Amino acid sequence: MDNEFKNLQQQWQKQKKELVGSSLSFEQKASTIQNKSKKGMSFHYGNIIILLITLIGLFLFFYYVAPVQDMLSRIGAGFMMIGILVRIIIEIGSSIKARRINSLDTALKTTELTLDFYTYRKKIHGALTHIIFALYLVGFYMISPEFSNYFSLLQMILMDVSCFVILTVVYVQMRKGIKKEMNMLVEVIALKKEITNERS
Repeated sequence: MDNEFKNLQQQWQKQKKELVGSSLSFEQKASTIQNKSKKGMSFHYGNIIILLITLIGLFLFFYYVAPVQDMLSRIGAGFMMIGILVRIIIEIGSSIKARRINSLDTALKTTELTLDFYTYRKKIHGALTHIIFALYLVGFYMISPEFSNYFSLLQMILMDVSCFVILTVVYVQMRKGIKKEMNMLVEVIALKKEITNERS
């Protein structure tokens, strides 16, 4: 916990020049925290909507357009959808956690909760996100043998390459969003710590 605080303090010092920092009044700090919290909530809701659309699209594709028959393909399709469903559940859980820490009534408590939330999101954006991506990719390639019965070799190559390219683009965009979210959480924690210090 102490190491996390030190890391956050170091990151905050780097970003402090870009922010008005301690020259802000309590009201301005509170307003900044609320604005950043709203942006964070929008990030979670946006992720949930995009993931839900993707999940529904995949379900409809496998149900109506390309109903897979082989057991291996069905397991693969299941992997793809389960990976997305797990991520949706995580984002819903994150939005619930974020709502709990948006109050400024007890600054010290909310600073600790925000730090816990930061650590939680960091874990999610680490190994868990990579596992979900791997699950999706493995699922896709498990379906490929059955698809090869209906598509030419060139079509299969194009499909496999496009899947890899799309996942790479999504991954890069996600990393940008994750970096933005982490920076925002660092700023919120630093502002809350300043408010706590001023009140003590």
